[in-house]
Amino acid sequence: MPFDVQDLSGTFSVGDIAAALSLSFVLSAIIFRNAIKETRDVGFIFLVMGVGMAAGTRFYTLAIVATVAICLIITVMYRFNWFALNVQRQVVKVQVPPDGDYAERVRDVLIRLTSEFELVSMESIRGGALTELMYTVRLAKGKEPTDLVAALSERTAGQRVTVLTGYDQTDL
Repeated sequence: MPFDVQDLSGTFSVGDIAAALSLSFVLSAIIFRNAIKETRDVGFIFLVMGVGMAAGTRFYTLAIVATVAICLIITVMYRFNWFALNVQRQVVKVQVPPDGDYAERVRDVLIRLTSEFELVSMESIRGGALTELMYTVRLAKGKEPTDLVAALSERTAGQRVTVLTGYDQTDL
């Protein structure tokens, strides 16, 4: 005869309490090794964990119903693009001679063609012959990456200009 604890809402067995504690330990042991960029992805992870825990505790009907419901919700969210992160950022790498006011010229172009930008790194390359500036930028409305490359190429004394698109989907 199992030991029962009487509560106002019903009866719980020791097995139920042990299962609840073990599930909480499993949840606390999860470590995310990579940064997750969209909160929607975190929600998917926890939903799948919930279905897995339901199946692991032999609540198969709940697991099946939850899986079907979650798949329908995900399909609707995907179809209508609900809660999608729509950030269009690029990484801009510009090589300039170390002397002169080339960094200011680059800054002027970025002010004119972007809605926001941030200097990520500055590095001396080719034995000090060039300085490489790396920015993350959000292009201004109506501007294209080709516009940015053309404007920066005019201001950098013919040095290399690179615009990487899809920054939010790529780990640097």
